[in-house]
Amino acid sequence: MNESKKVVIGILIFSIFVFIVSLSSLYVQTEISSGNVCGCFIPIPLFIPFIASVGLFIGTLIYYLISPRLNKKKLHKKLLLNFFTGDERKIFGIILEKCEVTQSEIVKLSRLSKVKVFRILRRLENRNLIEKKPLGKTNLIVVNENVKELLN
Repeated sequence: MNESKKVVIGILIFSIFVFIVSLSSLYVQTEISSGNVCGCFIPIPLFIPFIASVGLFIGTLIYYLISPRLNKKKLHKKLLLNFFTGDERKIFGIILEKCEVTQSEIVKLSRLSKVKVFRILRRLENRNLIEKKPLGKTNLIVVNENVKELLN
């Protein structure tokens, strides 16, 4: 669910809560003004704690829906990329972003020479971070399963 839908749902829940509190307050006020203090389905001394509890629940629900959550996967990727420098970081970042990418696409995206990309990919493969799979005249570069498990 995207963020704008969460905000709309949160506002809707809050509006419904305010409406319910208003109606219950009106009901309690009419019962008190008519002299029928005990006519409520919820006794007056329990009414305020009940509404406060419902409000706390609604507030927690809205906070859960609207609050930004840390994307742990992105956090792990950033931490992992800190172990690389320069062009290795650039290329491994592209591979992590796509999970599967052709070697020719890496050349286009990184704007590095084919030879430099080839050498960096060979170093990454020697460290068991990626796997090369032949795909026609190019290679498909895939993140190693152990690295995927680390990121999930």
